[in-house]
Amino acid sequence: MAAAKTWKPEWKQDVVYMHVFPRIMSKGVPNFSPFAVKLETWLRINKIPFEVVDHMGMSTKGQSPFIMFNQKEYPDSNLIIEYLTDYFSVSMENCLSDVEKAISRAFLKMIEEDMTWSIFWYRYVDHFVDEYLEYLKPSDDPEKAKAFAEHLGSSVKNRAVSHGIGRHSNEEIYKIGSDDIRAISKYLGDKTFMMGDNPTLIDCCLFGFIIQITDVPINFPMRDVIKKECPNILQFVDRVKTKYWSDWDKQSI
Repeated sequence: MAAAKTWKPEWKQDVVYMHVFPRIMSKGVPNFSPFAVKLETWLRINKIPFEVVDHMGMSTKGQSPFIMFNQKEYPDSNLIIEYLTDYFSVSMENCLSDVEKAISRAFLKMIEEDMTWSIFWYRYVDHFVDEYLEYLKPSDDPEKAKAFAEHLGSSVKNRAVSHGIGRHSNEEIYKIGSDDIRAISKYLGDKTFMMGDNPTLIDCCLFGFIIQITDVPINFPMRDVIKKECPNILQFVDRVKTKYWSDWDKQSI
């Protein structure tokens, strides 16, 4: 991969500089990007040295988060994790059989490419201005914040329609997300983590996405499902916070 611009000039060898939307933009969670929280959770669990760089820009692929690592840019959270797994010889997934790895991948894809739309639709399209804008601060200027909300809402709606899920009614979209959550809860059961006693990538993914629902107190239909039907998911969130985010209160404004 070709060298990219170094956003942090005083870089150190083998330190991951994780470029994410500024923490100050989010209330209740460390970052409003579930992919950023997923990546940071993975770095924390595997004790890989990293620094968070607040950055409004995107990678050369137009994605956030991305990392600068040894003066090269690496975009896309899953590709970043794949690269760093090889570089640091991370053994997180070694405890899984081939069948378990297949199940884990299927859940990851369900969360990132299906359930995520119910979250994004509610907060960016259906209830951005009247609810979610209270927990996202794109600008101190109310007019700029509103313009940002309208642009992002329109962008997400267009992408959702292109994907196909945006062609459904609001109720159908939220039912899809709620059914995904129920499936996750059933599989998690009374296990400590999704695949057993030890955390793996799917736990980082689940945590990054599910806290966007549990820790942002807006009226997600999926939030009611978690509270009323899936107490094991709430327990899972608490376990990850306690073990890997002991500074949670400092990181989530």
